Amino acid sequence: MDYLGITDCFLNEYPDYKHDIMNFNEYLKLQWNNSLSDEALRFLLQGIDVEFILRSLIYNVETLKKYKSKTTAKRYTTVIGQFFNYIRRNTDIENPGLYDAISYNRLRENAYMKRMISYIDKCSVLAGVVEQDALSSDKVEVILKWADEQFEKREWEDGTKFKKAMAAVGIKMMLLYGITYRELRKIRWDAYDELYGNIVINGFHLRLPSRLSVQLKQMKYFITVNEITNNENLLFTDRSGQAWADITSYSGIPDYLDALIGVTSVTSIVKYGISQLLKAGLSDSIIKKMTGASEKLIQGCILHEDYERDRIVNNKLVTVELYYEF
Repeated sequence: MDYLGITDCFLNEYPDYKHDIMNFNEYLKLQWNNSLSDEALRFLLQGIDVEFILRSLIYNVETLKKYKSKTTAKRYTTVIGQFFNYIRRNTDIENPGLYDAISYNRLRENAYMKRMISYIDKCSVLAGVVEQDALSSDKVEVILKWADEQFEKREWEDGTKFKKAMAAVGIKMMLLYGITYRELRKIRWDAYDELYGNIVINGFHLRLPSRLSVQLKQMKYFITVNEITNNENLLFTDRSGQAWADITSYSGIPDYLDALIGVTSVTSIVKYGISQLLKAGLSDSIIKKMTGASEKLIQGCILHEDYERDRIVNNKLVTVELYYEF
């Protein structure tokens, strides 16, 4: 398969990435100075390194001015990285140096994302700030462990401990359902069905995992016994019944995240949740309605952790009718 054939196959799987791939291909053609269908192009692909891809971004930003914001430049970076991961998995084209750099954690000095984001951060012609990535699975595990710890002793007469427990529930819902902080604040206690362990979010009757269901039941019991009242019956309040404000810092979530994993962005939690919904096969329209997330936010949840995606797909496959009869 020649390069254009590889590109077509990739875009069949990820049609939303066409704009970025076309921009990269234009730069590639400029450097190759020949047809992209030329079989000899394989030799160029084997020699491409992070510096080459960085120069392609600089060319598109500073010369052609096709990218004007840090967010779109980061999207280009992520898409091209995913494209070369696709080449690694689906062709015999070898380029271990580049493949390793793309797979490295961005904290490593020679990591692909570290080099690219460093340029984007410092580039004065790009507007805005770089959007936060979705949290990684290992960070989510740290957060979930902390969240469950808030329910071990349940000493919630203390306002700070109550605040942590409430934040733990909120974080879990954002991670599980991809719901935005704005929509989270609207949830009322009457949306929670204690008997069946369900909760209604934006018209969707969602099943709660057993542990989260028990934790919500414990919270509701404490609030009822201690007569913590909120005029609108809102679920997320402080110890006095005051509803969470529209500023995320009121919930304490950014501070707790910072102490746990060095991240303060609530968006990174939401993006993790949405990325899981995308991997599970939910459409953008359903996700938008359920979570309250914008199209831009949903599109920013690019799927690039292939091992995790495969695990989720396989977890769903075992629920297929007669799976164990095959």
